[in-house]
Amino acid sequence: MNADAASFSARRGALAAAARWRLPFSRQAWRGLAGNWLGAGAGSSLDFQDHRTYVPGDDPRHIHWQAFARTGALTMKLYRAEVAPFVDVAVDVSASMALTPAKLARTDELVAFCVECADRAGAPVRLHAAHGRTLRAMAPDEVRAERWRERMNAGGSAAERGDEKPGATKAGGNAAVAPGPLPWRPGALKVLISDLLFPGDPAPLLVALAAGAGIGVVLAPGLAEEAGLPWRGNIELTDCENGVVRRQRVDEPLATRYAAAYARHFALWREACRKRGVLFARVPCEGLLMNALAGEPFAAGAVEAGL
Repeated sequence: MNADAASFSARRGALAAAARWRLPFSRQAWRGLAGNWLGAGAGSSLDFQDHRTYVPGDDPRHIHWQAFARTGALTMKLYRAEVAPFVDVAVDVSASMALTPAKLARTDELVAFCVECADRAGAPVRLHAAHGRTLRAMAPDEVRAERWRERMNAGGSAAERGDEKPGATKAGGNAAVAPGPLPWRPGALKVLISDLLFPGDPAPLLVALAAGAGIGVVLAPGLAEEAGLPWRGNIELTDCENGVVRRQRVDEPLATRYAAAYARHFALWREACRKRGVLFARVPCEGLLMNALAGEPFAAGAVEAGL
C-alpha cells in the first residue's frame, strides 16, 4: 500500500466512523468557546438556569416578561452556556505504530477521526506528534488535507526545525520510550493515540492526562498478531525502534511467557487508567474503523454514539 492510498483510506474510514461515533463529549459540562455543548456558565442555550435584575443595555429578548407581569420589576432570564470543549490530540509516531500497513492506516484513521469529531462539534483542536520526547505540533488542516505525515517527515530533523523541546532526547537509535511530556491544556478533552508498547510505569503519562479537569482518553491501536509469537525454532528478531537484530530460539514455554507478559502489560494500563479516571480502549487494526469502535472503545466509554 503506497502512502497516498493509505492516506485516502484513512480519511475515508475516519469520515465513515465519525458518521456513527464521536468522542465522549457528553460525559461532562464544558467551559470553552461558544459552541454546541451545554456548559457550566450562563449563556444562550434553551436550558433555563436562573434570573437576575435587568441592567440597561441587556438584550430585551431575555427579559422575563411573565415575572414583570406579576411583580412590575424587570428581570433577565439566565441560561446555561452553550460551549464547545477544547480537544487535544497526541499521536505516538514511534516505529511500532507503523509496523504494518494496517497499523499505520488505523493510526491515521484515529487521528483523522478525532479531528473530524472536533470539527462536527465546533471544538477547537490542537495536535502533536510524539516520537519519544521529541514533539512536533501539527496543524489540523494538515490532517484534513491528508498531508500531516508527509509534512512531519519533511524539512530535516526536529532539532533543525526548532520543534524539539529543551532537554529532549531522540527516540531513534534507542529502545522504545514513552511519548512526552505532552502539552495537555487544562479542561480539554485529551486523546492519546499510542500502542503503548514501551516499558515502564504508566503513571507519569496518566497523571498528566488526568490533570486539569477535562477528560482523558487513551486509544491504543493493536494488531492481533502482536499478542503472541507465531514462529517456532531459531529466528532473527529485529527491534523496529532501533534496528538491533537478535537471534532467538522460540519454543512453546517462551511463547507462553510472551503471551502472558503481553496480557499483563495491558492489564496494568487498564487498571492504571481506571484508578485515574482515564478512559482506556484498545482499537483493533483489523476491519473497518467504524466496526472497531463499536467494540471495546464504545463499551469503555472512549467513544459514544453520534447524533
